Amino acid sequence: MRRPADNDIDGPIQRPVLDCLLRFDRCTEARYEAEHGRWRAAHLRHTIIFGVLLYLLHDISTYLLLPDHYWIIVLMTVFVIVPCSLAVAYAMARVSSGLREMLALGAILTATALPVFMLYYSNAPHSTHMNTEVILCIVFANMVMALRFRHALVYSCLVLIWAISAVLMKQGVDPELKVALCFQFTSVCLLTTYSNYLFERRRCRDYRVSLEARMRAETAETSERQFQEMSKTDALTGLPNRRFLDERLAEWFSDGRPAAVMMVDIDHFKLFNDTLGHPAGDECLRLIANAFRSAFSEPDLFCARFGGEEFIVAIRDADELQARRLANAVVRSIEALGIAHPGRSDGVEVVTVSVGVALKSSAEPVSQNEVLSQADEALYQAKRRGRNRFVMRSEVTDPRIAANS
Repeated sequence: MRRPADNDIDGPIQRPVLDCLLRFDRCTEARYEAEHGRWRAAHLRHTIIFGVLLYLLHDISTYLLLPDHYWIIVLMTVFVIVPCSLAVAYAMARVSSGLREMLALGAILTATALPVFMLYYSNAPHSTHMNTEVILCIVFANMVMALRFRHALVYSCLVLIWAISAVLMKQGVDPELKVALCFQFTSVCLLTTYSNYLFERRRCRDYRVSLEARMRAETAETSERQFQEMSKTDALTGLPNRRFLDERLAEWFSDGRPAAVMMVDIDHFKLFNDTLGHPAGDECLRLIANAFRSAFSEPDLFCARFGGEEFIVAIRDADELQARRLANAVVRSIEALGIAHPGRSDGVEVVTVSVGVALKSSAEPVSQNEVLSQADEALYQAKRRGRNRFVMRSEVTDPRIAANS
């Protein structure tokens, strides 16, 4: 009867893992991406577009600093930086999360490489002031774009190496200024990378706390659902028990739709237990229950264990003809199992069942207890008539048939 839930968790809750580079374990990362990936892609797309506009605006100051090589900056900006950045912005929502973050890293590295190169290459008097351009790129990458920490670490290390190399190899710069610029780049990279780390750690920890709370809630809900289902399941046969039966019939009998209820009893079951023992009797009950479960597991057709060797089969929206066909199928299917019954003295060598059938019509209101009582009366008649058969309740109330019985 139970359908396993997709979020079933066996044992204790597995806490999401976060390593020193602020990377989640694979399952947690996939869950985070499913919940926040769209927002992350939108954030990167918007900041990249904003960065392109800022980059173009800053070309005005670059013209004042490097008038001798301004054409190089214009060509690189128009034909490399802007097209590549816009292409990356377009791709943000169309690629996987890993590729998305790598594209963002590649785009900002490309944008940073140009001012670093011009810092080294230009001989203009104010070319050392290109350090401001580089610093703005570092701040933008680590704090505005908020690269994932592992990518921010790679970015900062690469840019720091580029910038220090450009300063040290640049000709015509005072050694003291070179040292000052190197310290400047180092401090900015350390500051922004640490800020990025703090931001990313808060993001990851907040999500982990939220996820653990939801996982506990899901586990509690699943456990409660399992407990409720177990309380409505017969431990021996796995079929719905009397509690489930009462609840389902109460629901069915609260409306005007017709239904058929069948009381099913295993013939000579006490003799079966006396002859083969109670373990064999339990196995017989399980075999019959499995046959019922495979045949009667629809929303409007189910079987439940009533108690002992008795079962209830109920079907909704069934007329008398459908009830007869189903009852006959129940009798024949159990006989077809061929479960040996050496204790019988009536010449039948296999386990059989007797079935009493009662109908709930749509016209006359009737309680579920009345219908169960009527089905029990019909079952009694089936036993009197030789067992291994079904009897309709209407046959019991028919004086002609009652006289012949």
